[in-house]
Amino acid sequence: MPYTKEQLKNNENYERAIDAARREQISTFVKDERDFVASGSNPAAAGTLRMKSGEFVSIPEIENDPSQKIVVKNETYYVTEDADKFVDKDIKELLNNNPVTTLTVGEFFIEYEKLRDNISSEGVSESHRYLYEQAITYLGQGDQLADLKAELQREIDNLRQLQDELNVLIQAEVAEAEEDAAFAEYQAKMELYKNTTKAYTEVEWKDNGKPKASETAGWQALRFIRQPLGNHPGKEHTQKHVYVTYAGYGRKNKRKQRKNQTPVKFSVEAVGDPTLTYEWQDAETGASVKFHSKAKYFSGQDTPTLSVMNGSQFSSGFGPTLRCKITDSSGEKYSENCEISRRAVRARN
Repeated sequence: MPYTKEQLKNNENYERAIDAARREQISTFVKDERDFVASGSNPAAAGTLRMKSGEFVSIPEIENDPSQKIVVKNETYYVTEDADKFVDKDIKELLNNNPVTTLTVGEFFIEYEKLRDNISSEGVSESHRYLYEQAITYLGQGDQLADLKAELQREIDNLRQLQDELNVLIQAEVAEAEEDAAFAEYQAKMELYKNTTKAYTEVEWKDNGKPKASETAGWQALRFIRQPLGNHPGKEHTQKHVYVTYAGYGRKNKRKQRKNQTPVKFSVEAVGDPTLTYEWQDAETGASVKFHSKAKYFSGQDTPTLSVMNGSQFSSGFGPTLRCKITDSSGEKYSENCEISRRAVRARN
């Protein structure tokens, strides 16, 4: 398994190998320098350790060696206004002797004409596309491109909004279709209970929580639960024909009504939808007792219970034969007849 860098720092054999390599490198530099000086290629650099290309080589381990010294001639210079014309002040020992020069605009286009056929058409850089995109920023076209991009983005945003709105409409239509199908199924199955229950309208079905078809999932079908029955005050309604008794001696019309004979009351029990209404009628004419000649003796003509007051005023009996009409949004139905009769008995009390 190879050593880590930390392990090598404390390895004596590794350190000796590094020192040996360093000494060999220094010897190589010194030998190269001597060969260079012997060749006479750079007389000014004689005695100084340099690369073959002329660059000075600084080695800390031999800093006192003559090869590590640079001799600067002690010469006197006279500075005049024209000195820069003939005195070279550049330090060529430490700097690159071939610095990159900056092209003028004219030189750039001369070079461009030479190279344009070799330049790629497309590319992020070093291409005619790159030069074009850079140039249009100086030609005032950059804003137009930005405007075009902004317009395209607005179109994209509008299309996305339209897509969202369309999705909402589609979902609403799907939900509506499902709801219509559920209501149609409810109506069809409610036919099974039509004798006792009337199906809701669509609005009523929704208001009542969209129930499934059942005998209780609708309004009660219009019908009489109990036909008209009546009796004297305070007694249970059990009679279809109620008699009011008058007692005394002499002529019948002179006899007096017994106590607790009137008002006679008739009642019905019926069911239907919320529009259910009642109307007590003259069974012979079909007219409401509201319009009967003896209407003042009736009360509760449009309720389930009809009251008939003192019948002694009637010349013969208590008036018309009665019936009750019930009505709701589905239609109307008529009850069986009921009536009150007057009877006279001979009695002192």
